Amino acid sequence: MSEEERPEEANEVAEGEVLTGDIETLRQALVEEGTKTERYLANWQRAQADFMNYKKRVEQEKNEVTDFANAALILNLLPVVDDLERAFASLPSKLQTLSWVDGIRLIYRKLQAILETHGVVEIKTKGENFDPKFHEAAMYEDGAEEGVIMDELQKGYKLKGRLLRPAVVVVGKGKEEEQIKTEPS
Repeated sequence: MSEEERPEEANEVAEGEVLTGDIETLRQALVEEGTKTERYLANWQRAQADFMNYKKRVEQEKNEVTDFANAALILNLLPVVDDLERAFASLPSKLQTLSWVDGIRLIYRKLQAILETHGVVEIKTKGENFDPKFHEAAMYEDGAEEGVIMDELQKGYKLKGRLLRPAVVVVGKGKEEEQIKTEPS
């Protein structure tokens, strides 16, 4: 080979090394960019999930504020319901058939229906076991089964499963046991 051919081979080898170096650099840059892309995608997905959770939390808080406002209004209406029930219970028999009394009963039923549509439920009492979460004991009755509600003095209500007003009740105390006193001899 002549001297002229050798420099060409040297140039080809040098160009091959440069191309291989450029390809490796490009591959490394591609891997780095792929890693960045994955990190950006993961961050975006986290941000999107955080935003969705934020929206749900804001909606839930809004509903709780509405429920609390409804609870305050309903608590103010419950004494009216109690008064109507007491009025119907004490109504003389000759007045019960009058049309205006029937009109008041219709108004009372309409009020009850409105309360029910808003999630107000009456707490069951008579014959149920006493539960301090839902019942308030005003009196105890001797001779009745212990822990069982014997009578209801004031109705209790729940609003969407949460206690609105406890029921005021009379609870059985159980049979009193006679204690035999022994006198010292």
